[in-house]
Amino acid sequence: MTRGLIGNAMITAQSGAGIMTPPPGTEVNETRQTANLTGEVLNEVKSWNERKNDDTIHIEVTTLSTTQFEVAFWLFPNHRKGCTMYKWTLYDHGRALQSAFWRNDAAVLRLAGAADLPHDLYPDSVPWVAFLRVLDAPREGGEGMIDQQITPYSYVGQEVWVAGSEQVTVPAGTFSALKVTAKVDITTIMPNWPRFVLQVIKPVIPKNTLYFEAASPYRLLKQEGTTFVGGPEVTTELIRFYTAEAPPVTPVAAAPAGQLIAKP
Repeated sequence: MTRGLIGNAMITAQSGAGIMTPPPGTEVNETRQTANLTGEVLNEVKSWNERKNDDTIHIEVTTLSTTQFEVAFWLFPNHRKGCTMYKWTLYDHGRALQSAFWRNDAAVLRLAGAADLPHDLYPDSVPWVAFLRVLDAPREGGEGMIDQQITPYSYVGQEVWVAGSEQVTVPAGTFSALKVTAKVDITTIMPNWPRFVLQVIKPVIPKNTLYFEAASPYRLLKQEGTTFVGGPEVTTELIRFYTAEAPPVTPVAAAPAGQLIAKP
């Protein structure tokens, strides 16, 4: 059995079962991702946020199969954009198989002749909530840019903007939603290409469409698109959300009158 502590949540990995308990009173969101072509369920995710001093820890526990699951967390500063730290681990039958760690070191990762990395960096892997964080405001007309580090000295940007609002129905219910579009900024991938060539390529770049609840806490309701360049078209939907309760306490049997219970 392995145990680890992320924020105030305890992880237990044993016999292939991933158990992670959020603090009581925390809202937990559950989403399901399916392949558009086959309808196959690709994964199910439980996610929640925890406050840690002046930062927010976003935590995701992803079930991939009956024996494999992932645990990931992102440390977000509350007073500026970008990500401070990221950690991901893949488990199989409760045994860690792979792990990745990332820290925002834009200030020190400088290569002669290369463009400086943006200070509001994110790792290559980002949760959907990051696309809401980069907007100047979660409202119609809001826009921003998410910069993802893909090598120690390079990054790719995605343009993010609110394309409107509409009603969205998912398994968790019907909501008024902000329609957010995210599209790769081709100039960050091919910075030395002529501008007129990039303008020709730009219309065919794939995009992701995300629907966030229009009011606080701005839950992710739905995502449509690909999870990586060249990947299959997928749809992610909010299944349910609920408030975590305190774990049950095992009652201790009362001792007969006059008899003491020995402490272990």
